[in-house]
Amino acid sequence: MSRSKANPSGNPRSADVTAPPVHGGRAPRVPASLGSVGRDVWRAVWAAGAGVYNPASDRFVITRYAELHDRRAELLAEIDADGLTTVGSMGQPVMHPALRFVESTEKELRAIETTLGLNLESRLRLGLAASGITERSLADLLGDLDDD
Repeated sequence: MSRSKANPSGNPRSADVTAPPVHGGRAPRVPASLGSVGRDVWRAVWAAGAGVYNPASDRFVITRYAELHDRRAELLAEIDADGLTTVGSMGQPVMHPALRFVESTEKELRAIETTLGLNLESRLRLGLAASGITERSLADLLGDLDDD
């Protein structure tokens, strides 16, 4: 005789997986080492994850994430100033060398976004309900940064 299961489908998405708040206080101060883009990212991430992130441990990951946004902004500014192409060693046009650093920086950003639960899939995987993080999406966050 089989027993009835509370969640017979085995699908964790159908269960209520709202996590309790980790931290109810204010976000830590913005690190002085961050540039303007990094400061905006720092504030937006802490605001979006109000109660979800623990300042004692998560501040280091969020600092790294904000620093990478600063790096990306600096690289893109350099590319904007120089143009997408430059002259190669044999006189041929080649892509700006900073583009590969932008690509690697964006790869690191995507990994940290998943760690922080900044997209729906990662929030579900981490056991955070979609309502556990403020309605503001990562696209809105990044859109605000591009407006500068």
